[in-house]
Amino acid sequence: MARPPKDTWNRLVDLIQAGMGVGFGEGYQSTLQIKRWNPSPMSVQVLKPLPPFKRKCHFFSLSEWYLGLLFAWIGAHVREQFPMWPWQHPHPEYDRNPEVDATLPWSEGMQSICRDMGIKHGFFVGTDIPYVWTMDLCLHLPWIPTPEKACALVSVKPLESERYLYIDPLDRGPEKLEAERRYAQALDFPYFVGDRSLFPGPLFAQLESLADSAVLPRNHPWFSVLGRFLSKHGNSIAKYPLIEVSERLKADYAANNQQAAFLLNHIIWNQLIDCDLSLPIKTSLPPRPGGRSLQAAIRSSIQGDAQ
Repeated sequence: MARPPKDTWNRLVDLIQAGMGVGFGEGYQSTLQIKRWNPSPMSVQVLKPLPPFKRKCHFFSLSEWYLGLLFAWIGAHVREQFPMWPWQHPHPEYDRNPEVDATLPWSEGMQSICRDMGIKHGFFVGTDIPYVWTMDLCLHLPWIPTPEKACALVSVKPLESERYLYIDPLDRGPEKLEAERRYAQALDFPYFVGDRSLFPGPLFAQLESLADSAVLPRNHPWFSVLGRFLSKHGNSIAKYPLIEVSERLKADYAANNQQAAFLLNHIIWNQLIDCDLSLPIKTSLPPRPGGRSLQAAIRSSIQGDAQ
């Protein structure tokens, strides 16, 4: 197994200057990354992109990947392993829209929050360098018009574990959750703890199978095919078995099997047909509606009172 690089102030400064923990969309650089020296013997690690972006995301558990996929499906932009710096630092939405940066509050930093709680912040092992706490998922909510409210933080933890069902006041894990909650509270945006057990089982498997078809660029030749197909059939295709979408694409637009399958999956992921993904999809039947209302319910649950 490869050895991790030594933690030093110079290395931390170099990583920060290289863009660690900053940026948006394709340009975001995860604070923690899956490397040869940090495989997990306990969790399934996932290195995959989340729609609508192509950059590979670093998820240190299957629940992180599944929840990231779910939030991408409802339209959130996900930044994983997001830094909560020890020192004073800008709001997570800072620099997305520079014209409103001056209105965004700053965080006092995790060292100050831990001091107020009477707990230790922590250092990188064997050093006097303050540890950089990270949030599993930092969500940008594009449908929220108020920039300082268009954010939510998610800590992914095994909620069925006794560690979280029955809180031990001496346990560092729940203690850290309270510090994270206070971090979000100070910036006035939602924070919650979750894992994949909160959602129906078929949902994640189906999202995973559809994700590669989520994005179809406007300049792609299939985009015009999709536009013509929806213009002609968009008002009626929800009444027919899903397999007929593929058959009509092949019969009327000379789509091959690959193109037809991609476009059908694209339609379902983007809910161009209202299709409930919490139930098994049967292409031999018409889509069961409920996907759009499920998306709306999840959006509502993570945005708090933001408008």
